[in-house]
Amino acid sequence: MNKTILCVSLFLACLAAQAQYYMQDVSGKPLLTSKYVDMVGTPYIFENWTKGEVILADGKAHKDLDLKYDQVEGIVFFKGKNGADMGFTSLVKSFMLYPNNVAMSFITVPEIKETEKDPYFEVLSDGKKVKFLKKTKKVIRESKGYNSASITRTFGENTNYYLLKSDGTYTKVKRDKKAIIAALSDKSAEVEQYIKDNKTNFKEDASVAAVVNYYNTL
Repeated sequence: MNKTILCVSLFLACLAAQAQYYMQDVSGKPLLTSKYVDMVGTPYIFENWTKGEVILADGKAHKDLDLKYDQVEGIVFFKGKNGADMGFTSLVKSFMLYPNNVAMSFITVPEIKETEKDPYFEVLSDGKKVKFLKKTKKVIRESKGYNSASITRTFGENTNYYLLKSDGTYTKVKRDKKAIIAALSDKSAEVEQYIKDNKTNFKEDASVAAVVNYYNTL
């Protein structure tokens, strides 16, 4: 009888310890996200929660989280156990989002000083020589209709592209043929031929990323 009680006690203690571990697995702090009211559009990259994972500045990794990325404030946060919006207590160094099972990678780039307060870049091409990065910043815009006293507030997007070299230097580029060839000038002939052969569509991120992927093989 005593053995049975002891076994049950140990089992319950293990469950309690395990529950405590999972509760403490991701440290968070409540966020006030209700500031975006009476606005057209969304401040987030995706309106709904998206599955993802993060790596914090201390090296800890957390997977299978419900995440949102606020492109106005430049922060990523997670859904707490009670459904509340929770901010990470440690800096998020990088994170992944998986909308419709498609992987999207975001990193911090200390070398690009102009975005220190809004540090996350989407990695479109991750090569040993050059990374092709996308920076999307959302801004709040106000407008008035003709003869109207009411103000409409909407979210607008500003998007910039960067080529980051392995030595830490970078170039801000336009997503067009001339700019990409100029930025990859040491292999300009090969890059231009690749663009011609593959009929690169410079209106599509993936198509331009393929050019950079090719450059990284040269």
